[in-house]
Amino acid sequence: MPHYPILTVSLLALLPLAGVQAQSVNLLDPWVRCEPDELAREIVPTMLNAPPPGELPLQADADRVESSSTYSLLEGNVSLSRGDQRLRAERISLDRTAQQVEIDGEFIYGDPYQALRGQQAEVNLDAETGWFSEADYYLPGRHAQGHAKSVRVDQQQQLTQLEEATYSTCPRGQEFWQLRARDLQINEATQRGQARDMTLAFKDTPIFYLPYLSFPTTNERQSGFLFPRQGYSSETGFDFQFPYYWNIAPNRDLTLTPRLMASRGMLLGMEYRYLYPRHQGQISAEYIPEDRSYGGDRGSFTISDRAAPLSNVYTDLRYEYVSDDRYFRDLNNNLDFLTVNYLERHLDARYYGNWWQALARVQGYQILNPTLFANTGKPYQRLPQLLFDGAWPTGASGLHYRMYGELVNFQQSDVVTGTRLDLWPTVGWTLEQSWGYLKPEAGFRYTGYQLEDTTSDANNTPTRDAPILSLDSGLIFDRPLEADWLGVSAGTQTLEPRLFYLYVPYRNQDDIPLFDSTRMDRDYDWLFRKNRFIGADRLGDANQLTAALTTRFIDGKSGRERLRASVGQIQYFADRQVGLYPEAPPETADSSGVIAQGAVNLSSRWSVQGGVQLEPDNRDFLRSGFDLRYYANPRQLVNLSYLRDQDPSVEVLDSGDQIHSVDASMLWPLNAQWRMLARWNQAINIGRNLETLAGFEYEDCCWALRAVARQYRYSPVDEDAQTGFYLELELKGLSRLGSGLGNLLQSSILGYQPIRY
Repeated sequence: MPHYPILTVSLLALLPLAGVQAQSVNLLDPWVRCEPDELAREIVPTMLNAPPPGELPLQADADRVESSSTYSLLEGNVSLSRGDQRLRAERISLDRTAQQVEIDGEFIYGDPYQALRGQQAEVNLDAETGWFSEADYYLPGRHAQGHAKSVRVDQQQQLTQLEEATYSTCPRGQEFWQLRARDLQINEATQRGQARDMTLAFKDTPIFYLPYLSFPTTNERQSGFLFPRQGYSSETGFDFQFPYYWNIAPNRDLTLTPRLMASRGMLLGMEYRYLYPRHQGQISAEYIPEDRSYGGDRGSFTISDRAAPLSNVYTDLRYEYVSDDRYFRDLNNNLDFLTVNYLERHLDARYYGNWWQALARVQGYQILNPTLFANTGKPYQRLPQLLFDGAWPTGASGLHYRMYGELVNFQQSDVVTGTRLDLWPTVGWTLEQSWGYLKPEAGFRYTGYQLEDTTSDANNTPTRDAPILSLDSGLIFDRPLEADWLGVSAGTQTLEPRLFYLYVPYRNQDDIPLFDSTRMDRDYDWLFRKNRFIGADRLGDANQLTAALTTRFIDGKSGRERLRASVGQIQYFADRQVGLYPEAPPETADSSGVIAQGAVNLSSRWSVQGGVQLEPDNRDFLRSGFDLRYYANPRQLVNLSYLRDQDPSVEVLDSGDQIHSVDASMLWPLNAQWRMLARWNQAINIGRNLETLAGFEYEDCCWALRAVARQYRYSPVDEDAQTGFYLELELKGLSRLGSGLGNLLQSSILGYQPIRY
């Protein structure tokens, strides 16, 4: 909500000033395009460690001074100052008997927080009241300026009243937008203001009117209406929100937001927040009794709570609910790009010891996209889950120990359920020197089940146990760089070979259900994992050796890593017989195929990274990816990425086609005020556009306009594409008119940042 200017000007330093404090500067300065206001030169630098103005002497300077016991007159270049307050005029008179100060003619007042220029003024020193005529003001903290036909100040009552007042952050005399109020009253005692007959005008044309508005006069939280938000979309029609903020207590507040959608009806939103030293959270809810476009009642509810009830004990609660699967698509006005496929509910309690931690959790889900889980089934609820993870440091013997344990009860309807106990103790030894390291480790993993809802011939208490042996070793060679490459002329190149051996004997696991396990996604780090599956339901058998090599170029001046390249491959000494499903055939390839990745920082603006995974015979690509990024600043950037994925476990369509996509996005200035923005994300192999976005931004001193056209699909399997057109007008220092387009652009264009004020 905008803070209206407070014009309680302290003439002759006798009426203390109450002004808007300067705000911190953001990384994206919204006022960078603004020329200084003509009153900006009257702003006085803040005096550090200065006493209150009333304790400082009043200094006066004038060409002519006439003074008697009852009357004083200062004429010609009159200047009065006290501390960091300044007043200039051509003629100032003082009636000592009546304690009345009069300024007939133009005067200019300045201090660190505001500047004021008027044509006439009267100040009563005893009553601490003042009247100022035809006053222009400037507030540097908000880059705001305006005018009032008259200003009346009563310092004892802490009241300021303005007639025919204006407010804008645009250049004076060139107001693209302007707030106007017939009567504006500021009450410093209550820290609130009241405006009557208020209008918002564009280019002298009023477009929005409020007969009455109450608002806070400081940055402190206060109850009152926030500035309305409005927008339009083809699905909701005219969309108008008028939030009311209730400052219940310093640590609690409530926001009520009635939302009128022309095509749907009236929605009421609520958000309650609380903050205590060891406890914080929020509760939010929305309800629309009859969505005309949907044909029924709809709503949502979310509670989030985090606490530290005891030393080293932390709790985390989150519960989310929506009335139907399309709720976020239809009514989420934040324009989030990612589709919400499910909502999570959990309650966690964690304890952190010196060398260990424990977790107790209950967890469930609300599924919003059932087709996503058609093949794998809905995720199981954990009711409850108990975890223990301890890692003790190396002792005198050189050994270090770790213990991982889990007990979890899986629940789901119409499928196998049960309890799983997973224990995994390990012991290791480390030799680490500047030239390399050696890390042998031995562990034993036991997993046992108590199953329900199984078939009559199934084993209800399957178990699995196996030793896990590994040896990780590496060498580190380095040499000074002799040639200037990538701008590195006084740096170091390293060469780091690594060998990792893993042995896990085969155990038949066909009678163990899949509660939370799946195949692990392959990347360079996957070469050194001790299990090729996620979760405890599958333990992959292994007799394998990973050979890898990494090289790095390090800048000697900055210590910055300018290049890093790694390549590795697993050599298998036995077939892998454990699969996700009993019918899965053994994996017989002799190697994993080469996996390589690298990143190059070409300069402070250009960076490249990529990765390649080859088939086990190293004759074809299993997966490849490439990213090129140019980043000059948040308003000038280019992103280009390419992905090819032939992993059979990542199917896009029922036909078995795989991911093969190009994604390009950019934000590029055309001149000082215009910027072009675009994104193109295409699934090449299936000929489907995932998202095409094009638009522009226009940014002036006090306002910005964004217009975006978009064609998109929520999922590659959608045959029909959606289209949308978004328009957002930002009035800097006041509000945004339109939908939350900044959230959409942040999701679509990597590195985009909306303007902040």
